[in-house]
Amino acid sequence: MSTQQPQDPRNGPPQQQYPPQYPPGQFAPYPPYQPQPTSGKAVASMVTGIASLVIPFIGIVTGPLAIVLGTRARSEIQRTGQKGDGLAIAGLVTGIIGCVGYAIFLVLLIIGATTGS
Repeated sequence: MSTQQPQDPRNGPPQQQYPPQYPPGQFAPYPPYQPQPTSGKAVASMVTGIASLVIPFIGIVTGPLAIVLGTRARSEIQRTGQKGDGLAIAGLVTGIIGCVGYAIFLVLLIIGATTGS
């Protein structure tokens, strides 16, 4: 004679009870929020692009630099998921405008020098 009672197969094995991690009524704290950093290349692209428009005669150097930094920043942002894509685009646009503006200025300067007496 067995002292154990037969188990009902519909109930399955007994469930294991886990102790709660926190007392009832309290919740686990949220992990600290860590925002994605902004790409430094994107910021540098925008700054050099604006400098190519604002500071006279420096746009010859900073315009192409803004274009290079902007394109590298955009590829880095797409690869790493950082913030700053708008800054990189702004640097590209202002760098292109600065380069085109100074190219037109140089063409007009050369035309004026050759036609003047």
